Amino acid sequence: MLTIVWGLGWVVTSIERTAYPRFKRLITAHELHLFFSPTRDELQWASDATDCDEHLLALLLMLKSYQRMGCFPKLEVVPDMVVDFVRRQVELPEGTLPVYQAEKTAKNHRGLVRKRVGVLYDQVEARRIAERSIRKEAAAKNRPADLINIALEKVVESGLELPAFSTFDAMASKIRREVNTAICDGIHDRISPAERAGLARLLEDRDGDGTTLFNRLKRPAQGPSWSHFKNLTKRLEWVDGLGDTDVWMDGVAAGKVTDFAGEADAADVAELRDYRPVRRLALVACLVHKARMRVRDDLATMFCKRVATKVKKAKQELEEIRLAEREIVEALIGNYRTVLKHIDEGGPARAALVKAAAMTAETRQALDGLDEHASPEEVAERLDGEVSPALLALAKALVVQAGGLGAVTQAVEELGGFDKQYEQIEKVSAHHGNFWEPLLYGQIGRDRAVMFDLAEKLEFTATSEDGRVLDALAHAQRHQAARGEYITAFDEMGREVDISFATQNWRKAVLDKTRPGQFVRKHFEAMVFTALAEELRTGDVAVVGSEEYADWSKQLLAWEAVQEKLGAYLVEVGLAEEDETAEFDAKFFRRQLEDKLRDAAAAADAGYPDNEGLVIDLETGIPSLKPHRSEGQRPSAKRLEEEIKARMPERSLMGILARTAY
Repeated sequence: MLTIVWGLGWVVTSIERTAYPRFKRLITAHELHLFFSPTRDELQWASDATDCDEHLLALLLMLKSYQRMGCFPKLEVVPDMVVDFVRRQVELPEGTLPVYQAEKTAKNHRGLVRKRVGVLYDQVEARRIAERSIRKEAAAKNRPADLINIALEKVVESGLELPAFSTFDAMASKIRREVNTAICDGIHDRISPAERAGLARLLEDRDGDGTTLFNRLKRPAQGPSWSHFKNLTKRLEWVDGLGDTDVWMDGVAAGKVTDFAGEADAADVAELRDYRPVRRLALVACLVHKARMRVRDDLATMFCKRVATKVKKAKQELEEIRLAEREIVEALIGNYRTVLKHIDEGGPARAALVKAAAMTAETRQALDGLDEHASPEEVAERLDGEVSPALLALAKALVVQAGGLGAVTQAVEELGGFDKQYEQIEKVSAHHGNFWEPLLYGQIGRDRAVMFDLAEKLEFTATSEDGRVLDALAHAQRHQAARGEYITAFDEMGREVDISFATQNWRKAVLDKTRPGQFVRKHFEAMVFTALAEELRTGDVAVVGSEEYADWSKQLLAWEAVQEKLGAYLVEVGLAEEDETAEFDAKFFRRQLEDKLRDAAAAADAGYPDNEGLVIDLETGIPSLKPHRSEGQRPSAKRLEEEIKARMPERSLMGILARTAY
């Protein structure tokens, strides 16, 4: 049970929510034997230090309890089953109880136990360590149980006896209240007077349905579906208009913001009015900050889902094309059979060509024998001054030919138009190339304007040095107004836009060999939107001000914190020896990995002739592993199984039911 009363500023934490050592309500026989069985040496030690059965039993219970929990429980709270078990183990008379006639004897026994287990009793130092650790962690963590657990760990690491749980509980509550008050004061001070007035109006002004604007803030936006885009953008503009919450939350841990926002979300307007003004304003500010993050999450999620749906439809269309390929091919053959009829031997264009050829032959005969350097006057004299009829004949031939081309154009229009024919050609090409990318724009074409609008609303940033996708997005945005089939492949600085992030299929769709230095616009846009959605999903691109799509690189531990634990971690995972961590650096780490890799390669080369499972293709050099066939269970595995079964406690059906119900 966790009871929190913010107005009074105190917190009561149930011990069950913490790691503070305590006796379990149900202790199994196996646990009794494992943790509370006195050894022969321990029994001899306790017998030498006591003069009666009651003191012997009490001392042994103190020793075993401290070994198990790290603290001295009151003897009256030790479970009866533990007392009975220890008494039977040392063969004391039935009815013997662990009691002390004098507190001085109990104090002396606790000193004996501390000396035997090697622990110090310094409550002042233990409280100092606990307070320091709680105050440090309270800046990022808000749950009292978490703060108490951290303090417990630090005190145990110091080899000190744990203070009472009530000490930890009161300390965590007090420090947490002080830290939270300081955080709220800082948030309040970073909000301008005008912004404070705007936040205060959220609790006063009424919406169209009669509820306060604070209820609108708490009310989740409509789901991240494409049809809700306008509503989401309106909500984005509204919450952004309340103020720059990033400035308000500067230096505040994300966990604290989440907890404060959750507290505001759980309260209504009447409850918030009972808070101190500074704290009330800080909680509302945290809720506004989370609302700004959520609406950006919804927009990014909506975009990713939409692109995924369109990609799925494009792949389905490819499957449908495969099924309808014969029909499309037959239609194309029929269409071009009709076109060819207009340019066959009896067609007007063919006749024009024949006539032009005949005219050319007659002219050549008339000019036969004329020097090639003859003047125009000589040519005119040879043609009897009849130059214009030749030109007229040529013009007539061109007119006839144009008429033939017009007939061809008319035939194509009757078959659906050039765009329809090109679309069918692309579909057949997609089928024969076995890739869906050229079909995607047909799916997202109607969403083009909304996708560009969304890309304008959100601010993207690369989480690494690779910004190729965002550069391509910026290039597409610069040519958003273009309606032609091609756009330039060069940016404003004259550099070619790098699309090496795209797959080979996408590059094949975007680049036209007949138009070097240009992109096929519609395929380029589809490629950019697809790549952006994928980068958002993988975390390579982040949305500024978002939570789910935030920059993960900014959430990493500080290098100073990592450096403190790096040496022990490297030893633990086997990347360094105990005596190497002092001089460990990046160059040493790389050299060590290279040595390990070199040794592993040498071992693999040496064992290759006898390795029947590894095969290397001599032509390509590609290694492959054959499926491994099991040789059956090893004797060591069988022995391990027998040992596990032997050590597993027997359970009755009633016992299992009782544990499950508990």
